[in-house]
Amino acid sequence: MSLSIKTNTNDTLLILGEGGLNPINFDDLSPGDLLNLQDQPFISIGWQDVRLMGSCNGLVCLSNDDGDVVILNQSTREHKGILYSLVRHRFELSVSSAPDEHWVWGSGYGFGYDAVSNDYKVVSIAKFLGIGFTSFKESEMTIYSAKKDLCWVIKIPYAMLFTNDKMGVYVHGSLHWIAKWFGSWRDRIVGFDLGLDEFREVPQPDYGGNIVIDIDLGVLGSFFCVFAKFRDWSADVWIMKEYGVKESWSKVFSISRNVLSYDSVRPLGYSRRGREVLLELDEKRLVWYGMETRRVVDVVIQGRKKERLEAILCLNSLVPPDGNDRVVNSQQPTKEQKKNEEEEVLLDLVFLGVLGLMIELLNVCIFQLNFSI
Repeated sequence: MSLSIKTNTNDTLLILGEGGLNPINFDDLSPGDLLNLQDQPFISIGWQDVRLMGSCNGLVCLSNDDGDVVILNQSTREHKGILYSLVRHRFELSVSSAPDEHWVWGSGYGFGYDAVSNDYKVVSIAKFLGIGFTSFKESEMTIYSAKKDLCWVIKIPYAMLFTNDKMGVYVHGSLHWIAKWFGSWRDRIVGFDLGLDEFREVPQPDYGGNIVIDIDLGVLGSFFCVFAKFRDWSADVWIMKEYGVKESWSKVFSISRNVLSYDSVRPLGYSRRGREVLLELDEKRLVWYGMETRRVVDVVIQGRKKERLEAILCLNSLVPPDGNDRVVNSQQPTKEQKKNEEEEVLLDLVFLGVLGLMIELLNVCIFQLNFSI
């Protein structure tokens, strides 16, 4: 794993789309290649109800509409299920004894590695607004530890108002989102250190006086990167060569508004030649962008019927999904074993969803009983 990270090789492109979760050998992928996801089934799930939470060290994290989570090693097919809807109840109850006084909105999520305790963590952010969205109350984060199998809630300082419900970008032991200080219009990059449970603001590049209207975050190679969109809808792309150091920001390429337009972008990785970068646009489209030629080549996916897709780069490794060190059998599974493992992942998601629904019904009954008393 460490060698693969250092050499930036041994990656799989995971695409959540037709038929479920589909693996593509990213090291062999080139612009112009035709993809047929249905010919490469991996895990068959009701993908419309599932989204990617993040990827780290060979583990990928998936969540369903109820907020329940599966951490999966796509190489060994080991997985760990989490009843995350339990966390959401604790979330809402921790804010106010009068829930009808607040609107609760999801505002970001993420998955990453805590090197301090050798643990993998899933996080979810909620912001609390007054009725009619007239006032900002506070934000909180719930943190789940895969190793300890427990969760806790922390208050988010500085009246941070996370602006959209997006996957946190994991780099340098921290998850990153875009946020504003309440009452301020300026977008800020906020990092959460998974080892220290601390927030910090990450300095942005010097945009040369251009007015930035939108920012997207990502990772290119091993570097933290920023896509800064300007008023004319063109964009500059920067990488941070030394994490946390403002002076280390370096502009690597620009995107003309006449060549490529998007609302949101997620950079996935460089091509084998290093001249193109693979981008996911608006959870609908994969494209190769030539950094020198400024040409766009769409990734054609055969047999595609649905519009939405998500993609993420995942390292091939033997890391167990519960964060505990142990030897893992690296032999390729048989077809029967693979089928059984796919069914186990699906059953985990179904079971967690049903259990979450039962808890919801129990809470409603308790609320009605308390109200009648």
